[in-house]
Amino acid sequence: MIKTKEIGRRGEAIALEYLKKAGYRIIALNYRLRRLEIDIIARQNERLIFFEVKTRFQNKTDKNETPLTERQTKNLKHAIIDYCLKNRISLTRTRLDLIVISVNRTTRLASLRHYPDIF
Repeated sequence: MIKTKEIGRRGEAIALEYLKKAGYRIIALNYRLRRLEIDIIARQNERLIFFEVKTRFQNKTDKNETPLTERQTKNLKHAIIDYCLKNRISLTRTRLDLIVISVNRTTRLASLRHYPDIF
């Protein structure tokens, strides 16, 4: 059985490959602020984009992807503000995107959905 952390690492690798092919310039991976983490930080043109990557196994009954919880959103905002303050970056030139990787339990094939500017 594949462990949750391994699934997460595989999902982040898929997201990273997707972003590189889409022309994003990767700035940082797994930026940490104490226990908070931003999965991927990238630049596109003059904008700094923070990516949260969620990797899940597909369920036959689960039609909707679960959004970020209120706590996760709050933690991401906190980490983004910290990063911007430390690096003297205006928050007006940033955004947060969500990438959802769905893995088929049987075939192990993955699909990716990119949700830009989620808040």
